[in-house]
Amino acid sequence: MDDKDTCTPTSCDSCNHTFTPSPENKRGLRVTLTRAEMKMPEIQELAELLVKIASDGALEYEELQALTEWLNNHNRLEIAGVKYLIDVMLQICADGVISEQEVWEVQLAIERVLPKEFRSQIIEARKAQYYSQPATAAQLDLIEKLTNSRPADLTRRQASEILDGVFNATTNRQIMFLRFWDKEELASNGRHEVSAWMDAFIEDDPARWAAWTIFKAESGDDGSQRDPSCVPVGIGPKYLVKVSASREELLRYQFQRREWWRHNAWRE
Repeated sequence: MDDKDTCTPTSCDSCNHTFTPSPENKRGLRVTLTRAEMKMPEIQELAELLVKIASDGALEYEELQALTEWLNNHNRLEIAGVKYLIDVMLQICADGVISEQEVWEVQLAIERVLPKEFRSQIIEARKAQYYSQPATAAQLDLIEKLTNSRPADLTRRQASEILDGVFNATTNRQIMFLRFWDKEELASNGRHEVSAWMDAFIEDDPARWAAWTIFKAESGDDGSQRDPSCVPVGIGPKYLVKVSASREELLRYQFQRREWWRHNAWRE
């Protein structure tokens, strides 16, 4: 394939610009600009341009035009980062239309090319821009499914925080166990921390799980009970005295505990 074939311009209706590819555009190379490359006047100019257009975390079409023009004027540079940006621009301009997702891909490509000292600030700006946008339909649908409500005027960050709170909320089954041992104050720590505490608490004395198992059997709880109020606060020690100290029974309770955990019944 000759230069004439590989350098066929690509026109993009979105950015109103014609993009000319490099004849030797290769993938699989390190694309972050190196220290040696950053000493080149042309690459210093590119880095300044990339920082300028990406520093607010949101690329505009005019900024894409500026990047495309620079790449067209320097498409013969034997720099992996330049060739990578050319490759990205060729892909997003291929159909003549640049979508919002493709603009986002250019933003990520710029972050990949820039050295670390420039990249960190741009990444933070991009995240801030992303999370300040209105919540997505997928986020709102999931919130509605989990909470039976659909809040209005949420940002992506606010929706994400709501979902994090829901998914990390201590479960009713965990609260029941905490009430049993008079440890309800731990419920505010969240699901994962409560789970870690339960593991350590029972590992320290397997008879505690045996006591909990006896209580559930006596109260008719088959694992489907979800009302914490059905568990009297602090009754756990009374059930400890019902646990036989024999090694055989403790081993049986340990096996039962492991089987229960294996099916995650108490975590539901």
